[in-house]
Amino acid sequence: MKREPPDWPRAVVFDLDGTLVDSATDIANALNWAAGKRGLSPFSVDEVKAMIGGGVPKLVERALIAKGASLTDILPLAADFVQSYKENLTTHTTLYDGARELLERLKDEGRLLGLCSNKLHDLTVETLRQLDIAKYFSAVTGERFGLPRKPDPAPLLCVLNDLGAAPSGAVMIGDSAADVGCAKAAGVPCVLVGFGYTPVHVEKLGGDAVIANLAGLAASFAGLRPVSGA
Repeated sequence: MKREPPDWPRAVVFDLDGTLVDSATDIANALNWAAGKRGLSPFSVDEVKAMIGGGVPKLVERALIAKGASLTDILPLAADFVQSYKENLTTHTTLYDGARELLERLKDEGRLLGLCSNKLHDLTVETLRQLDIAKYFSAVTGERFGLPRKPDPAPLLCVLNDLGAAPSGAVMIGDSAADVGCAKAAGVPCVLVGFGYTPVHVEKLGGDAVIANLAGLAASFAGLRPVSGA
């Protein structure tokens, strides 16, 4: 039986990669397959982690720059990456410790849950399905035509609109500068996880709180406040 909804936050919106799921190995394998077709040497998983964030075009651009390759190959390399990634979307992808328990708790508390990712929308939805966590989210937005990527606030505002929640009643949970920028532009506090993919130290990203693990999320709410005027 669900409890009465808490006063705040009414809605909790999560990033996906590096926040709820560790998908770096599958992303690295797909990127290396696409890069290998062009004679480029493979990347380590840690190198790929530092390149994740901003969507497929940004990932591929960073990869080509790292190898000193021509940027004219962005589109075909991106297409090959997506083809390979779709075929092995969650082969090695796992939920971070405590993720399922956290989602269960938040749902039980009556909070509205959304997901806002720069991963292609169809891959985002399929990842949630394959990992059996789609049932927790009432609104999901990934990269799709006509909608800017984070750090633009549009995808987060789209999720909140679908949830029927105001920015003043929401919190964004992420792991990157894009998540912080998106949340701030939308007038939403941002909690950052300390185990994500950001190449910049998480404490320097400007989030409103940092948690060492997902079990610490609920406790972080007490130190947050709705953004004034949001």
